[in-house]
Amino acid sequence: MKRFLPVLLLAVAVLGVYAPAVRNGFVWDDAALVLRDPLIRSWRLIPEGFQHFLFTDATASDFYRPIQRLTYTLEYAAFGLVPAPYHITSIVCHLLAAVALLFFARELLRAFGVAQKTRDWFSILATLVWAIHPLQTSAVAYISGRADSLAAAFGFAGLYLGLVSSRATGRRWWILTGGSAVLFLLSVLSKEAGFVFVAAWLAFLLFQKKWREVLRAGVAVLFVVVIYLSLRVPAAHTPPPAASSLPLLVRPVLVARAIAEYTGLILLPLNLHMDRDVETRPSGFSRESITGAAWRELQTLAGISLLAAFFYWMWRARKRDPAIFFLLVLTSISYLPMSGVFPLNATVAEHWLYLPTAFLFLAAGLSCWRTLQVVPNRPTQARMLTGALALWILFLGGRTFIRTFDWRDPRTFLERTIAQGGDSARMLINLGGLELSEGRLDEAKKHLHAALKKEPDQPFAVINLAAVAVKEDDFKTAHELLERAKDMPIVDAQAYELLTILEGKEKGSANLLRMRLAARTGPPNWAIEKRYVKLLAEAGASEAAMGELRYCLATQWYRAETWQLLSELLSKAGRADEAAAAMTRARRYDVRLSDRL
Repeated sequence: MKRFLPVLLLAVAVLGVYAPAVRNGFVWDDAALVLRDPLIRSWRLIPEGFQHFLFTDATASDFYRPIQRLTYTLEYAAFGLVPAPYHITSIVCHLLAAVALLFFARELLRAFGVAQKTRDWFSILATLVWAIHPLQTSAVAYISGRADSLAAAFGFAGLYLGLVSSRATGRRWWILTGGSAVLFLLSVLSKEAGFVFVAAWLAFLLFQKKWREVLRAGVAVLFVVVIYLSLRVPAAHTPPPAASSLPLLVRPVLVARAIAEYTGLILLPLNLHMDRDVETRPSGFSRESITGAAWRELQTLAGISLLAAFFYWMWRARKRDPAIFFLLVLTSISYLPMSGVFPLNATVAEHWLYLPTAFLFLAAGLSCWRTLQVVPNRPTQARMLTGALALWILFLGGRTFIRTFDWRDPRTFLERTIAQGGDSARMLINLGGLELSEGRLDEAKKHLHAALKKEPDQPFAVINLAAVAVKEDDFKTAHELLERAKDMPIVDAQAYELLTILEGKEKGSANLLRMRLAARTGPPNWAIEKRYVKLLAEAGASEAAMGELRYCLATQWYRAETWQLLSELLSKAGRADEAAAAMTRARRYDVRLSDRL
């Protein structure tokens, strides 16, 4: 099989099934990571981008992914805020990940002595299934999901070089190992899951009992860890809200349910949506609640059975087929961090299977081939298996093609997610916020109240309902909700901001001291700072407004919008030279600023 043909097949398949995504817009976290992130506005800010975690102007996170931000910086410089090029880049990153997986799979099967024809065919088939499987759409059709494909592209390429280096000597070994280490570093800087590839490399060397290589590879691994920590630890970071910690007795139940949920999505990915949950959430003793709880218990039993089957599969393969066993070990290594054993911000997420399915599909394909070799009527069985596989691949491609339309725009994404079962409080709040921004207040209240039924103390539901009440001039309800929101650390600054707006409506003048309190509460919030500065300017306190902007620039000197606003105030004050200097700084930190003026 010529080497370029599988790559061409992958390119045609990936570009074909993801083509509709090019016409999609910015959705959900794209607003924070692309539309509002000041650190992607200029190539001059690339070094500063490595000094910050993601979500600069949004709820804080523990995600340190500067390579993901770097890709947005390059795209913004080239294309501004036109969404199509961002989607094209995401598709290309996924294609590169698939090609890297293909080469890694071939090299791994070669290391285990699999015949060339077998490894060529099963590498391309497993990679093709992985590349077009609908589970991957949340990492490809959704711009903010790009971290998965970036980490995978660098990681699989690093593993490929690492495997090749295991049979190299001398200078070639050092070159290949050095290249592998650099690729692993780029992988972990794209997403924390990149450490899975480092673990996989060491696991391979240990499994092959290449003790000398293990010691030398340890130097490369140490290089990756030291550089990564030296960048991550000093980076500016606001700790995110603590994730809800589930009781230890509950976690095994959720682990079992997640396995059952994922198995269904792998085999028959029909009901796909971003926000998934396998927790039991009883609401009284209604028929619907009891039926839902019963289904969850059945899912727990199914998950336990599937987990037992997986371990039996590993046990059988341990001595009979080392290649399959090792691939199942890699599946376990890549799946364990998001299995539910450790507390995360969700119990189940489709994009978490991006890496584990790559190893799983290789193991499953090779197992089917091995089984086919020992069954009677092999030609008949082979034709049946080939036909079933062809139909499944066509189904996967068609489902992925259709699924990409779910990210067309924010409303389509939210409404389809909720309609398909992802009606979590988070999704309802986002839809309520969208309705609020478009002035559909009754619809906004309906969704926000539904969110509070699911999570009675959800801060963002409370603050958004308060914003609705302020817009409706329902002063009593607004005061009640805002007094409640003031005691919620995540939204307390927004509560003070809305109280200022509310007081302005009631008394005809804004309380600048309260607005200053809003600007000083919690981590820096540019949206609130900007409102405070504009209120100062409207009140005739131009010097105070400019002083507030300089206060912001003392720590966030990279924010072009702040320099632009300072330039406007200086110009109004007749200080033309200072205004021009400030605007020069604004253009320096936003290469596309002139396009938006």
